[in-house]
Amino acid sequence: MTRSSTADPLVGDVLGGRYEIVARLARGGMATVYRAQDHRLDRVVAVKVMHDNLGDDTDFAQRFDREARAAARLSDPHVVGVFDQGQEHGRPYIVMEYVRGCTLRNLITREAPFDPARALALIEPVAAALAAAHECGLVHRDVKPENVLISGNGQIKVADFGLARAVSSQTVTTPRGLVIGTVSYMPPEVVTTGTADMRSDVYSTGIVLYEMLTGEKPHSGSSAIQVAYAHVTKSVPPPSQSLRDHNHAPLPDYLDALVVACTRRDASMRPRDGRDLLTRVRRARSAIMAGVENDEAISAIMNPAAYRAGRTWPQQSAPSHPRGAAQTTASAPPLATLAPAPATARAARNARPVAGRSTPAPDPAPRTSDRGHAGTTPAARTATSARTATSARPGSSSPARMERRVSQPARPATSRWRPVGGQPPVRTPLSPVDIRVARPSRNGTRPGPTSQRTPRFPVISNDRVHRRRRSVVGVLLVLLLATIAGFGSWWLTAGRFVTAPAVIGLSEPQALEAAQQAGVKISFEQQHSASVPAGIVIGTEPAAGARVGRGSQLHARLSVGPQTFPMPTVVGLDKDSAIKALTGAQLSVGSVDEQFDATHPVGTVTGASAKPGTQVAGGTAVNLTVSKGPAPVTVNDYTGQPADSAKAELGASGLNVALVERTSDSVPAGQVISQTPASGQLPPGSTVSLVVSSGPQLISVPDVRARSTADAQDILQKAGFTVQVVTVDPDAIIHLGRVQRTDPGRDAKAPKGSTVSIYII
Repeated sequence: MTRSSTADPLVGDVLGGRYEIVARLARGGMATVYRAQDHRLDRVVAVKVMHDNLGDDTDFAQRFDREARAAARLSDPHVVGVFDQGQEHGRPYIVMEYVRGCTLRNLITREAPFDPARALALIEPVAAALAAAHECGLVHRDVKPENVLISGNGQIKVADFGLARAVSSQTVTTPRGLVIGTVSYMPPEVVTTGTADMRSDVYSTGIVLYEMLTGEKPHSGSSAIQVAYAHVTKSVPPPSQSLRDHNHAPLPDYLDALVVACTRRDASMRPRDGRDLLTRVRRARSAIMAGVENDEAISAIMNPAAYRAGRTWPQQSAPSHPRGAAQTTASAPPLATLAPAPATARAARNARPVAGRSTPAPDPAPRTSDRGHAGTTPAARTATSARTATSARPGSSSPARMERRVSQPARPATSRWRPVGGQPPVRTPLSPVDIRVARPSRNGTRPGPTSQRTPRFPVISNDRVHRRRRSVVGVLLVLLLATIAGFGSWWLTAGRFVTAPAVIGLSEPQALEAAQQAGVKISFEQQHSASVPAGIVIGTEPAAGARVGRGSQLHARLSVGPQTFPMPTVVGLDKDSAIKALTGAQLSVGSVDEQFDATHPVGTVTGASAKPGTQVAGGTAVNLTVSKGPAPVTVNDYTGQPADSAKAELGASGLNVALVERTSDSVPAGQVISQTPASGQLPPGSTVSLVVSSGPQLISVPDVRARSTADAQDILQKAGFTVQVVTVDPDAIIHLGRVQRTDPGRDAKAPKGSTVSIYII
């Protein structure tokens, strides 16, 4: 098992200075798809990056560029938009619309078979996308459920237009001779000739519709070669046939007709393009929605060729392939990478080998012609060869007959097959092998027969012992082949898949052991976590329980604990500055406690729950202590108390005192009449105002001498005095009624309201 620091080297990279790779979505045989952020337009996109082996060829890069440009010009609501393309690190990439949702493959796996209405509703947008592409001259070449995307709101889009053509152009020129495309949906003409047109997309769409209606593919096999061969040699049956085999109700006959028409092996008998297919799909969907069960007229519209031929859907006519002989039964399919140059079926039947070098003249014995071999079954040819070999046994005929040839004269392995009439050469897997049984040599040994493919071949004996030995060997070979086929079938279907182990919550050694027991490799990517302790697995990709290939890579995220940051210095800063410093250090602010502090100004941070410079986990809440200034001073009520003592007490408490004198008739002089504030608490240094009584108000006594008693009383009362009348000599004979004097006397100061005595003579 290998351990790497990152799950994917491209994650975090920026392609073209614009597209930042965020996460890997899927990995296929040709490319890997990533979710990326377009920093220029601030949007999420999907980026498909080709594998390293596809970007080394300059011609391929040019083809990829042309196909990407052609796909970008295709604008349709049912086609995944192509935004951009480029090349980074020698690997071509294409930027596409990001569709958040699932694929049609996910839907088929979970819910197939679908009812006809739903299947047609799903296939109609696919046909609409093909119609738009075909009208632009663009062929998809790889229609399959994996390329049909379904967004979260139910919108259906087809992806990878033009990509298959660019990649297949690259691949067919490789030494391996691979054919691009999912073989389960590959049209016969792509298998045999490697060419595809609009009707090839129709065929693949028909296979997808068949799978939606039945829940299974029409052809299966233990290898891709067998499936491809079935597409070439076997007709796709009506979906109702598969449904009946599984005890399901059959489909309407016109829906069977639609599927059969789309999957004809003869491309000329299919709908001509996506628009034709879309018209038929909509017609069938209208009939389904109207509740029509069976209708001959609609069936004739779906598959007019079948109705012209007498409605023989399961027995489709063989296509007019350019390899006529390749359509007969054989042990291996005539793949496009193995087929020779095209030739007509008539030329294939008339073809006969021509010796590539001079050979002894043939004897006049009868010879099995090439046409006879092509027109007979392998069993018939085997019987003919056996009878010929039996007649050549020693003692059964003359030595002259020992020289007879079973087939054509031997020729070099490099010789060509050339048909009569100058037609191109034709070679098929059923071409006969030329064998000549030679006469014994003079020294008594029997030389091996010669062949056009093997210069020397051992003599085939027909003795009973030898036949028995050959039978035993044949049985052993059959058992060996059956064992290999069974193992291969098990390996392809279940043996090569395992279940991804559940390693979340395990330590790194435990996760390694679990992955080893499950038969997968595991790599670790370190990731900070505030909730999971260091050394524990946080998550995996794929998730636990997923079906993965045996020996595949499991990417695990291993916790390294919380990420720590140095605690900044905040003591001495004001509250707002301290909060900014903590936020910048990836920390958070906890509680803020305000306390009285005589040494720090109000609003200044005086303490923190973490020391400056210590490493603190990211997001940790730091508590702060903020100064409210000095503690307040309690002010008592000094009203009615001597001003001197009040001033002394307030000054001792750290307060300033302001004295204001005011006359008072009720408060003795020197005492506090009032104060501001009357009571409560004040910060040190605050001022308390005291109003101190200076005694009653003094008024000058008016001069009322020589005035009459009434006038004097009036003047004194208006001045604020109380008047007391005193007669100087009550016994005097003559009373003048005038004021002789006052007490207090004139111009003397007396409190307002006090009594002034006037003396009358």
